[in-house]
Amino acid sequence: MPGLQAADDNECIWLRGIDATTQPAIRIRQLPGLHTYRLDEDNNLFTPGAVTPISKLKSLQWLPLNQFITVTLPVSTLPGKINQKHPVKLVPTAHAAPGNALLTDLDTWKAYAETAPLARLMATRFAVSAGNQVLILGSPLPSLPGKEYVLNNDILLPCGYEFDPPAITALITSRLNPLQDALLLFDVNGNWEKIPFDVFVASTRSAIRATKGGSNG
Repeated sequence: MPGLQAADDNECIWLRGIDATTQPAIRIRQLPGLHTYRLDEDNNLFTPGAVTPISKLKSLQWLPLNQFITVTLPVSTLPGKINQKHPVKLVPTAHAAPGNALLTDLDTWKAYAETAPLARLMATRFAVSAGNQVLILGSPLPSLPGKEYVLNNDILLPCGYEFDPPAITALITSRLNPLQDALLLFDVNGNWEKIPFDVFVASTRSAIRATKGGSNG
């Protein structure tokens, strides 16, 4: 998003460059911000609608977002060529952990969001597929019908299952998600799909109401 700048004051990250004369873009409104202020030319901070400043913004080092958030490619830890392939296998585990991700459908998610306490919604993020499936991340999870998953090393496994052998978790992450920019969702048969982090949004009522699914999986 051009024009936006960020700065770090060692406690919080500040974002500026948002046009105060128009409705902010939905991607900005979905950010889990702590506070929103209006800034004048003297760096005075005003709460929305106020005419008296409540504080003054200290001097910060402002950077465009593409400089503030940098991407570094990982160094390969597996040199050479591997000719033998081993199928990924999941088996029941004796040490089941509670789920922190839920796969449900869009209609169920929308119905829940209309009456759910705001605090419960704010504890989660969600992404929607073209086939109207919703993946919800957070804790506590909403009590909805669906499939629960456990998140570990950016991998989502069905509750009650683990890799066989468990030690291949790190290898799977390095091979299938080398940039660490996505979640890997596995089913009990070892099939998987990659879900980028940037498709998840904060669970607000407005965001959920505005979500539209599709007809394709």
